[in-house]
Amino acid sequence: MKKLISLSFTLTIISITGCKNKESTFPVRKNIVEAVFASGNIITENQYIITSQAEGYLSKSFFNEGDSVKTGQILFRIENEAIPEQLANAEENYQYAVSNINTKSPVLEQVIAQKTQIENKLKTDSLNFVRHQKLVQSGAVSQVDYEKAKVNFENSKQDLVSINNQISDTKNKLQLEVSKNKANLAAQQNTSSFYEIKADMDGVVFQIHKKPGELVKKGESVAEIGSGKFISKLYVVEEDINKLKLGKEVYIELNSEKNKSYKAHLSKIYPYFDNKDQSFIAEATFIESIANLKSGTQLQANIKTNEKDNALVIPTEYLIPGDFILDKKNERIKVTVGIRTAEWIEILSGADDSTIILLPK
Repeated sequence: MKKLISLSFTLTIISITGCKNKESTFPVRKNIVEAVFASGNIITENQYIITSQAEGYLSKSFFNEGDSVKTGQILFRIENEAIPEQLANAEENYQYAVSNINTKSPVLEQVIAQKTQIENKLKTDSLNFVRHQKLVQSGAVSQVDYEKAKVNFENSKQDLVSINNQISDTKNKLQLEVSKNKANLAAQQNTSSFYEIKADMDGVVFQIHKKPGELVKKGESVAEIGSGKFISKLYVVEEDINKLKLGKEVYIELNSEKNKSYKAHLSKIYPYFDNKDQSFIAEATFIESIANLKSGTQLQANIKTNEKDNALVIPTEYLIPGDFILDKKNERIKVTVGIRTAEWIEILSGADDSTIILLPK
């Protein structure tokens, strides 16, 4: 629906001397303003919903509705008996993994002791092999004894390589356990942080949807926070959306303050149709500050889309569908029209100030 903006906040209208609502009339000159009507409500610029990232029972609410909050402040605390235990287990497992990577840990101590034994045996086998090398040349020992000493020496060297590989592999596995348990601990700590719900930005608590002791599910709304300046959210019908342009004047009447208009300008037009509200959505920013303005206040608005001074107009009821008028001979005459309002139609051609127009029956 379109409305002519109230005279109190637009412009002075030249008095009309025509015969509106009578059997005939003349086109008259008038300052005319075309506007799109929109309903809506007051919101804040950065209004947002606080949702829970975890499931449990609301144990503490640190603020009340109407309180101001700062970014990062804890708003609510949620309790889940399993979480502290899971966090403690994760901490314990991480500390155990860290202790195992120490060279004095039972796991590493055992393989290191095996390495020491192998190194001692290698030293003995090495000396024995060198001795047999000399003795076999003089015939003091048999070739069989020499070969046996050589095999023992080679086996000891291979055992040392194997135990070093085993120690390295054990250390890698233990380090992997440390990394896995560290990641698990971080995940548990992060999950635990979900049980403290914090403010995303400075604002005011508008609504709290849960009371202490109530069950809160993951993804469920807990509160609504208003942040930033107040703006008007406007609902516009489909046939009017293409008439709107950013920066156009908007005149707003609040349901809480009837018969008073506030001036604003069109600051945003959403590029989609909202199926939930069955309308297009726009926003208007107030030019002046308004005392005691509250979020959610319902409103009506007129968005100025066109205006013209000294336009030639006729009352809307004198225009026949298809843009015709009836002259004094009761004949249909085609006219070209311009601005249309709920009360007046601008005539661009087809009639002038002297044309007598009959009211259609």
